[in-house]
Amino acid sequence: MIIGTFIFYFVLFIIIFSYPGLKQKDNCHSKSVLKLLAIPALLGLGMVFLTVIKVYFIYKIFALLALLVIFVLTYWQWGTQISRWWK
Repeated sequence: MIIGTFIFYFVLFIIIFSYPGLKQKDNCHSKSVLKLLAIPALLGLGMVFLTVIKVYFIYKIFALLALLVIFVLTYWQWGTQISRWWK
Protein backbone atom coordinates (compact mmCIF):
# COMPACT_ATOMS: atom_id res chain seq x y z
CA MET A 1 0.00 0.00 0.00
CA ILE A 2 2.78 2.45 0.91
CA ILE A 3 4.74 1.58 -2.23
CA GLY A 4 1.63 2.21 -4.34
CA THR A 5 1.10 5.57 -2.68
CA PHE A 6 4.71 6.53 -3.32
CA ILE A 7 4.51 5.49 -6.98
CA PHE A 8 1.27 7.45 -7.43
CA TYR A 9 2.73 10.67 -6.01
CA PHE A 10 6.07 10.12 -7.74
CA VAL A 11 4.42 9.81 -11.16
CA LEU A 12 2.12 12.75 -10.39
CA PHE A 13 5.05 15.01 -9.46
CA ILE A 14 7.09 13.87 -12.47
CA ILE A 15 4.20 14.86 -14.74
CA ILE A 16 3.86 18.22 -12.98
CA PHE A 17 7.59 19.03 -13.07
CA SER A 18 8.24 17.76 -16.59
CA TYR A 19 5.31 19.51 -18.28
CA PRO A 20 7.04 22.89 -18.82
CA GLY A 21 10.14 21.05 -20.01
CA LEU A 22 8.23 19.31 -22.78
CA LYS A 23 7.99 22.55 -24.74
CA GLN A 24 11.73 23.11 -24.66
CA LYS A 25 13.99 21.10 -26.95
CA ASP A 26 16.84 20.70 -24.50
CA ASN A 27 19.59 18.13 -24.57
CA CYS A 28 18.99 15.50 -21.95
CA HIS A 29 21.88 15.81 -19.52
CA SER A 30 22.31 13.39 -16.67
CA LYS A 31 22.18 16.26 -14.15
CA SER A 32 18.82 17.49 -15.43
CA VAL A 33 17.43 13.96 -15.37
CA LEU A 34 18.68 13.60 -11.81
CA LYS A 35 16.88 16.81 -10.86
CA LEU A 36 13.75 15.64 -12.66
CA LEU A 37 13.75 12.42 -10.65
CA ALA A 38 15.15 13.63 -7.33
CA ILE A 39 12.66 16.41 -6.63
CA PRO A 40 9.53 14.30 -7.29
CA ALA A 41 11.06 11.43 -5.30
CA LEU A 42 11.61 13.67 -2.28
CA LEU A 43 8.14 15.16 -2.55
CA GLY A 44 6.69 11.66 -3.00
CA LEU A 45 8.48 10.47 0.13
CA GLY A 46 7.11 13.46 2.00
CA MET A 47 3.58 12.71 0.87
CA VAL A 48 3.97 9.04 1.84
CA PHE A 49 5.19 10.12 5.26
CA LEU A 50 2.13 12.33 5.61
CA THR A 51 -0.05 9.42 4.48
CA VAL A 52 1.48 7.11 7.06
CA ILE A 53 0.69 9.52 9.87
CA LYS A 54 -2.87 9.89 8.51
CA VAL A 55 -2.84 13.49 7.37
CA TYR A 56 -5.82 14.31 5.20
CA PHE A 57 -5.41 15.36 1.55
CA ILE A 58 -6.26 19.04 2.12
CA TYR A 59 -3.57 19.30 4.82
CA LYS A 60 -1.07 17.74 2.43
CA ILE A 61 -1.84 20.51 -0.05
CA PHE A 62 -1.43 23.10 2.73
CA ALA A 63 1.91 21.52 3.69
CA LEU A 64 3.10 21.70 0.07
CA LEU A 65 2.00 25.33 -0.18
CA ALA A 66 3.84 26.15 3.04
CA LEU A 67 6.97 24.48 1.68
CA LEU A 68 6.58 26.45 -1.55
CA VAL A 69 6.35 29.73 0.37
CA ILE A 70 9.40 28.78 2.44
CA PHE A 71 11.31 27.92 -0.75
CA VAL A 72 10.35 31.22 -2.40
CA LEU A 73 11.45 33.20 0.65
CA THR A 74 14.69 31.20 0.83
CA TYR A 75 15.34 31.79 -2.87
CA TRP A 76 14.63 35.47 -2.40
CA GLN A 77 17.25 35.65 0.35
CA TRP A 78 19.88 33.22 -1.03
CA GLY A 79 19.05 33.24 -4.75
CA THR A 80 22.53 33.81 -6.14
CA GLN A 81 24.08 31.06 -4.03
CA ILE A 82 21.30 28.61 -4.91
CA SER A 83 21.56 29.35 -8.64
CA ARG A 84 25.35 28.83 -8.55
CA TRP A 85 24.90 25.55 -6.69
CA TRP A 86 22.12 24.39 -9.02
CA LYS A 87 24.22 24.86 -12.18
